[in-house]
Order: sequence, then C-alpha cells, then structure tokens
Amino acid sequence: MSRQLNHLLSELAHGLLTQLPAQLVAAAVAAGPGAAVRSRRRRRRARAPEVSAGTDVP
Repeated sequence: MSRQLNHLLSELAHGLLTQLPAQLVAAAVAAGPGAAVRSRRRRRRARAPEVSAGTDVP
C-alpha cells in the first residue's frame, strides 16, 4: 500500500510539474492575441468622434 501511495504521489507531482506549466503557457498564447484585438478595438472606439443624430442635415 505504501508503495502504491508513493507511486501515486510521484506521478501526481510529475504531472503537476510538467503538464500544468505547459497548459498555462498554451492558454496564455491562445488568450494573448484575443486580448490584444479587444484592447485595440476599445482604443479605436474611444478615439472615434461621436456622431450625433441630425448633425449632418443642413
């Protein structure tokens, strides 16, 4: 039983130390471009002049 528990804990530690960082990096790489696009859109909307209804009518 002790050997099985030791093996389980070893596998768990190995998985956390190898797989978790890889998944975090992959998630950051996937989320980065989306966040950049959203930020760019927000900045463009903030800089764009607001058009009021009826201002272009003589």
